Amino acid sequence: MHIALVRRHCSLKRAGAERYCVNLFRGLQKLGHRVTVIGEGIDDELKDEVEFLPVAVNKLTSWTRNRSFAENCAKVARSQPFDLVHGLSRVEGLDTFRLTDPMQTHWVKVWYRHPVSRWLQQLNPRHRAIFELERKLYQPAGVRRVIVQSKLDARLLTEYFGVEESRIRRIVNGVDTNVFNPGVRSEQAAVREELFRQFDKDATGSRFSNDDTPLLVFASMDFRRKGLDSLLTSLSRLKDREAKLVVLGAGDIEGYRRIARSLGIERRVLFAGRQSSIARLYGAGDLFVLPTIYEPFPNVNLEAMACGTPVITTATAGGADIIEPGRNGYVIPDAWSVQALTEQIDHHLALPDSAKQQMSSTCWDIASKLRVEDNARQVVEVFEEVVREKNAA
Repeated sequence: MHIALVRRHCSLKRAGAERYCVNLFRGLQKLGHRVTVIGEGIDDELKDEVEFLPVAVNKLTSWTRNRSFAENCAKVARSQPFDLVHGLSRVEGLDTFRLTDPMQTHWVKVWYRHPVSRWLQQLNPRHRAIFELERKLYQPAGVRRVIVQSKLDARLLTEYFGVEESRIRRIVNGVDTNVFNPGVRSEQAAVREELFRQFDKDATGSRFSNDDTPLLVFASMDFRRKGLDSLLTSLSRLKDREAKLVVLGAGDIEGYRRIARSLGIERRVLFAGRQSSIARLYGAGDLFVLPTIYEPFPNVNLEAMACGTPVITTATAGGADIIEPGRNGYVIPDAWSVQALTEQIDHHLALPDSAKQQMSSTCWDIASKLRVEDNARQVVEVFEEVVREKNAA
């Protein structure tokens, strides 16, 4: 098949959704399919790997950017005889769509918790543009199949838009086990020493090699949405006053440094920024913590698990589907459940080493069965189903 993948940015330098686009086009190509990526941008080093068709956008406002991207992608998609057009972004003219970004209709409801604030956001031009795109996508005359990553989003599609179960396919994310695997834990001592030197540059050498210091890991490109506020508060309440947190990714670092300072934990938090070799940092941690407000499926949870690091996340995250509490991680009710988060971290840090090692092994056992190659094959099965349906029509 000649498959078009639509994503605003196709990149290994951005967040999980952009990296997924790369993993998917590579997986489809390995299966013998021709792939063209349609979008606003792609990493220069990827241009030799895949065909890329750029889309012009009106960047005057957020509203015009979303609207023009959606319309112009449809025009580009119609310009070539693709067998199937698959969307990883909310645009027009798709055959299939993967719910990759948070469902905006639900996101506004959970993000703006006060009824008045929520009502006002209904008037926001950006939100209204995306609401309209979602309505068009999910109506019966819209896409033929919607791929979701979690039971949560399958339920939300039915509740908000009445999408029939027959149009929904659940395919859990895959992880690149060549990059993310327990082998990175062999570097644990060296990485922890490297990190602890950054925590406190004035500390003595013996302090750096303290293998007993608990290390929590958080990774995101959006600190607030992923619950860093709650995590910092929880860190300040932990029984172990030496436990440290490394924050990976870009965000309002200075703002969150001030929050850490106000909580008296500034010297226990390291903002390490973006990392090109994030797997070794996952492997250095005792626990990966992502108390996210809502999202379809945080890739970072699966990546951390593949590195043998147990995960704490929320029931409002699609990634909760793969957490077996007490075996490979823990699930708290929502991003604002600070007490529950604190209790679960305290519980894990108090476990004997043998129990922690067993959880680490279970993490790999579960994650290793969710590979990017399997994800691509399952997606192709949906594509073939839709192509047969289109041909029959």
